[in-house]
Amino acid sequence: MRTQIIALLLPLALFVGCGGSSANVKSGPMPDNGTWSGVYHSPQYGDMNLIQNGSSVVGDYKMEMRTGKIQGEAEGDLLRFEWVEHKAMVSNRPQETRGHGYFKFVVDKGNGDHVLKGEWGMGDNDTGGGEWNAYKLKNKEPHLSSESDKSSGGESDDSSSSGTTGTTGASDDQSKDDDLF
Repeated sequence: MRTQIIALLLPLALFVGCGGSSANVKSGPMPDNGTWSGVYHSPQYGDMNLIQNGSSVVGDYKMEMRTGKIQGEAEGDLLRFEWVEHKAMVSNRPQETRGHGYFKFVVDKGNGDHVLKGEWGMGDNDTGGGEWNAYKLKNKEPHLSSESDKSSGGESDDSSSSGTTGTTGASDDQSKDDDLF
């Protein structure tokens, strides 16, 4: 009888395990003077620019041969996001990977720094890939890479560009949300 129950439950457990893994992290209130917008430095992924517009947060990061974009929804001190990353390869064919993740916004009690503590995962999983932590750089304004390309006169792969200079204004951020992925 016990063997039959296990035999019946095993396929169900495997089926449930095939879906995306979501971190069991609860949101709380955003700390005083906290905002997702800013430039954060991550030991794992270099400098990361995040811009918040309402509950939507978009961003990008670059470190060595990898560049990535982030898009997500914030609820208080919790940001759940999707990411896509391009890594330059020797054959000039970039490798693209995608996944999900989360950040918790915390204030370091020792020095008052604003810190992101989180994880990333592959595909539909927002855990399992590794830690993703960062601290907010003071007195730096975030600029997304597509904004830098447009404002510097550099070429942009955004063929729908109207020739306007990018800013960190809310109206520009909202129009770019759909272009990230």
